[in-house]
Amino acid sequence: MALNVSITAARPYAAALIDIGKETGTLPRIHDELMALAKVYDEDPEFRAFFTSPRLDPDEKFRVLRKALGEEFSRPVLGLLAVLIRKGRELLLDNVADQFARFKDLAEGKVHIHVRTAQPLSQGEKDAIREKVEARTGKTALLHEKVDPSLIGGTVVRVGDVVVDGSLKRKLSALRKDLLAKEKLY
Repeated sequence: MALNVSITAARPYAAALIDIGKETGTLPRIHDELMALAKVYDEDPEFRAFFTSPRLDPDEKFRVLRKALGEEFSRPVLGLLAVLIRKGRELLLDNVADQFARFKDLAEGKVHIHVRTAQPLSQGEKDAIREKVEARTGKTALLHEKVDPSLIGGTVVRVGDVVVDGSLKRKLSALRKDLLAKEKLY
């Protein structure tokens, strides 16, 4: 989702929205609105060009944006947009949305499992992975599967920053390196 890498700068904005959402009971609504904005930001180059243009007057930019969004967006999200525009930090929008989603998952006790396999997993395999991660983390696990034939066999599992690469491709690559290293000895 994120087009730039200003995660550190986006965290305070996302954290503030999380706090507001918790206090007002609007966490799901704020999440939905941010995800909708991030989707438009990612997929619509005209919107992104308008929103990130430093040539437009910030007050006019916000007025046009507020009119376009109408009454559908909540005060916290409109406030975020106003602050980003006023401070010239519009490029952070996608990162704020990403960080908000991560913080929301943490607040709700959710963890995402990203699994790459050469062949689709059976439901039993998915359940086994999910149960293992839930047992270790104590959180609700959400599994995201991607079939990648280049792996040849095995799986690559990522939970947060932890990656377990059990792919045949990695094993063959390690074997190749090992053989080349031994060949240099002779």
